[in-house]
Amino acid sequence: MNKFSELNYSRLNYKQTKEKLLNYKKEILNASSYEDIRRAWLSMREYIQYLSYIEEMAYIRYLCGVSYNFYKEEVRIQNLEDPQIMVIQNECDRLLINSPYVKEFELEFGHMIVNQLKNNSMLLNTSTSSLQAEEARLRMEYTSLLSSGQDREALSEQFYDILDNLITVRSEMANALGYKSYIEMAYKLQGRFDYGETEIATFRTQIQKLISPACKELRNSITLQYPDTDVRDAKGLIAVLKDMFSDISQGSREYINYIFEHELFDITDRQFKRNNIFSCCMLPYKKAPFIIGAYHGNGSEANYLIHEFGHGYAFYTAARSQKLYEYHRASPSVNEIHSKAMEHFAYPYLDTFMGKQKNNYVRNHLFQSLDNLPYRCAIDEFEHALYKDIKLTRIQRCELWAEIERKYMSWRITDLQAIKQGTYWPNQSHLFTHPFYYIEYNIAQINVFEFYERSKHNYEQAWQDYTNLCETGGSTNYFNLLKVGNLSNPFASNTVSMVCTPILEELYSLV
Repeated sequence: MNKFSELNYSRLNYKQTKEKLLNYKKEILNASSYEDIRRAWLSMREYIQYLSYIEEMAYIRYLCGVSYNFYKEEVRIQNLEDPQIMVIQNECDRLLINSPYVKEFELEFGHMIVNQLKNNSMLLNTSTSSLQAEEARLRMEYTSLLSSGQDREALSEQFYDILDNLITVRSEMANALGYKSYIEMAYKLQGRFDYGETEIATFRTQIQKLISPACKELRNSITLQYPDTDVRDAKGLIAVLKDMFSDISQGSREYINYIFEHELFDITDRQFKRNNIFSCCMLPYKKAPFIIGAYHGNGSEANYLIHEFGHGYAFYTAARSQKLYEYHRASPSVNEIHSKAMEHFAYPYLDTFMGKQKNNYVRNHLFQSLDNLPYRCAIDEFEHALYKDIKLTRIQRCELWAEIERKYMSWRITDLQAIKQGTYWPNQSHLFTHPFYYIEYNIAQINVFEFYERSKHNYEQAWQDYTNLCETGGSTNYFNLLKVGNLSNPFASNTVSMVCTPILEELYSLV
């Protein structure tokens, strides 16, 4: 693989692409043995990975503001074409799982891929292609507004209209596919095979009862404000991170050397770059992650970048351990363990970029990790309400957010005038781009705190458990993955209290 900047991009010929996929579909349909259907399906999936790689290259350059207008147009075209490609791919998958050879396939590749394919077959068909394209267009409109440089408050009307349209489009999509509501469909999209609404509602209650009061008390002593780092420019920080990953383990050293060799990161600021977004994109055909951010010298930005490098490490290791691309990533609640745990594994190296501000950084990081728990629960409960009754008026939605906000974050001051004007609602990007994802950070955070506590007593063993979890990818179910990492079930009645109490005690000692 060349350096990312040297990779050549050429728009896919979507007509030929669809024809090739239809040929694969024909081969799968006409397969007369397991060997035939296996070869045809794997060839189809490899081709899909190549298509994704080409499109992801354009998307990364669009996010990074590189040749912005050109790649913005390329992404727009992708959003129009991809739903049709996904339908053909889904038809190929459906032929496999309905074939007489599915048992042999499951025996070779495991039950998780069969579960995924069955799940995906319930999420796509030709009747929803136009709705998927419209959803993608609305998401792109939102991200374009974010990168415009305009004040968010000034864009409030446009943001609300986009969200309102997204709620309508997603609900129509769910209805067309036979779901009771978009909530049910969203749970399928998140790959939640092992837990559902009941478990998540119980989990939110645990956070509200234990963490919300603690955060209210801590706010009397702590003002969340990350200190600036001792490393003021992007080049300096990336050098520090390279040293850190090189020191942790042989595996992390190989990972960071690969990232540097192929220049798989962009953390400098430029015009049109989404400088408020930190992300890790995946190049499936190359088994390579790409880290995006904009670093200006603040501790919070350094933390966000470490988070994204954690995603990258997990993808890189799983891609070299698992034979199916579908297993290179797990479900969101596990993927976020990968990234958020890396933030804590960086603690022994904080001196190299935080210097004398190390303790201040740790205090802010621990407090933010706890303080985000009630907020994310509020967003999740609000999101459930939005899609449970899609006909709520704008004012009703604002009143609803105010009510939920008071439940989880009683310290916030309600702006009654904003409610009357219909502007009192959360401007949270996940509502627009990744619906029902935000709570996954909370579920993961409980297990992240476990890794942190263990790392304080035996760093090498904690890192080994973490790496084992990363390498396993998504090859088994959620609760089995927790066992791989020696982690507790976050939904069990005593887990939140058991895991978070030591974190609270440490935080109180730092105040």
